[in-house]
Parts: sequence; C-alpha cells; structure tokens
Amino acid sequence: MSSNKTGCKGDGRSTVGYWGRDVFRRINAEQEQARQRTLLTDQVLAGGIRSEMWKSVETGTKCSCYKESNKTSDSKCLSCHGVGLVPGYLKFGYNTLWMSAVDSDVTLTDVEITTTFKSSKTILSSSATTGTIESGDKTFSKTATGAVWENDVSSYIRVDGSSNVTVEYSLDSGVTWSDISNLTGATPSSGTIRFKATLSRDTTSILSPLFEIVRVRYATIDLSSQQADDSYRMGPWILLMRTIPVSRNTRSEWANLPTQENLKVWTVGLSEFDSSITAGSDDEFIRENNEVIFRIMDGVQTDNRYKITSYSPSDPFAYVIVQQTFDIRYIDTAGPYNLIW
Repeated sequence: MSSNKTGCKGDGRSTVGYWGRDVFRRINAEQEQARQRTLLTDQVLAGGIRSEMWKSVETGTKCSCYKESNKTSDSKCLSCHGVGLVPGYLKFGYNTLWMSAVDSDVTLTDVEITTTFKSSKTILSSSATTGTIESGDKTFSKTATGAVWENDVSSYIRVDGSSNVTVEYSLDSGVTWSDISNLTGATPSSGTIRFKATLSRDTTSILSPLFEIVRVRYATIDLSSQQADDSYRMGPWILLMRTIPVSRNTRSEWANLPTQENLKVWTVGLSEFDSSITAGSDDEFIRENNEVIFRIMDGVQTDNRYKITSYSPSDPFAYVIVQQTFDIRYIDTAGPYNLIW
C-alpha cells in the first residue's frame, strides 16, 4: 500500500529532503563551508600556476591625460595606463610608492605639463635649462621575508648628449640625495622617502627631455615554501587553476580542425595568499569593476599576460568566498597593457 505522507515516495522507504530537526545546524556542525573551501584551496596549492596580478586603482589623482570632454584617457600614458587615475595599476602583494607631476604633494620648479602630447608628460619651461619635480615625504616599512626594492622611471630624452633626466631619492627629507638605481642596494627597511626628478638641457633651443612618473615598490608578503630549484612556491603573487577548455572540431574541405575555446581560470579567496586579508571579507574578491592583468610565472606560458574579460564568484553559503572563475584573453606583446610595471 502506498503512503501519502509528505516527503515519502511509494511505500515510504525513500524519503525526500532532510528529516532532522535543523538542516542549518547540521551543515554548520559538519563545517560544510570550510570543507568545500579547504578542498578547493588544496587543489590550488597543489596544482596552481604562480601568477603576478595587477589591479586598476579605483581612487587617486586625476591624470592630466584624462579629457573631461569625452571622458577618456590615453591607454599609452605611463602615469595611468588609460585608467585616468595615477598610478593606474597596483601590483598585488606589494607596497608601491610613486611621484608624478599631478600629485598633490609635488613642487614643480621651472617645469610644466605639456599639452603637446596626449599622455601625462612634464617638460622644462620655455626659458629654463634646468628644472625639478620634488615630492613630499612618503612613509614605508619593509618587513616581509625576501622583500627587495624595485624601481621604474618613465622618461624620454629627445636629444642625446645635450639633455638629460636624473631621478633621485632621499631618506632624510631632502638633505641628501642618491640616484634611484642605488635604492635596491641601500635596502632601507623603514622611515620616509621622497623623490626628485631633474630635467636639464644645454640651451633653450634644444628640445626638452620628458618625464612622466617614477615608481618604487617592495613585497609585503613573505617568500615561503622554497623549492628544489631555489624558487618559492608562495610569495607576492596568486595561484591560478585552469578549467577544462571546450574543444571543438571545425569542419573544412581538408579535414576536421581541432580548436580550443573558452579559456578560463579559477582561484580561491585572496586571503589564502595574503594573510593581511580577512577570510570572508569583501577584500577576498578580485572585483568585477577592476581591470585585472595576470602575468604567468611558470611553464610554457611564462611571461604571457592575460586580461580578465568576465568574472564569476561562487559563494553558495554567502558566508565565505569559495571560488572565483574568470574568462581571460591573451594580451598582445605590442599592446599597451604590456607597459604596466
């Protein structure tokens, strides 16, 4: 005889749903969220590809290349890389400090921002043979294991031998200066730093050199899990996993040609790579409204750069981020995204 009881099928031996007192408490007690996250994290830690990551800034000083009339900026501008805000992009796992001519704390002496070029470039005033751009003091603290100073200067000398750009830093508020190339060897660990760019030319009849921006950075995440080749598994980067691509056979008059489509990668919450990020917080997400660039560090795709084209976070329990999946596209080596430092 069939049973008509709710939740039963047929003779009642096959129940539908959970018949305990509280399904939420059962899932909580079994730590289902943590188990899912741990399983996914183990997969990423075991087989993920090391990848550097840059995210576009959402706040900052408006770059001088940005045009209010058409709400666009120059993608080849080295100050903002087309974002419209200085410094454009920040590298995950690093503290980045910079100086550009549009910063609120800079002092310009006999230099000006040119309107001849679309990008944000600084030139000497028409009557000057020497001029400077000097920043205010910026606080830093470099404590991560294995962290070193890196630097990058964006400048251009149009007349070799008759003009020049020098960039220096000071650790004592401008009392003494040293060339920016010496910063890595000096390896200061804490204090303040300021920057100065000096533009010079022999006479005012010579085209002025150009200066855009100077950036320095150091890692804020420890190097750890050293491997046999002396590289480190963990550090100021994230780990990406490839999903299974969609394979198709395209028919042609000669043969069926195999193609690979839907290039996707995924990773877990960013707290797994940076302990300063709280698990389950909003900072775990690689935001959809950011421009995000990856540079592959291992394997046959080493040095290839990719850009996220679509983003899909998976957080089924709404308590803790579980998985983040992206569609990505390859960045041409000649494109402006490869100018990002």
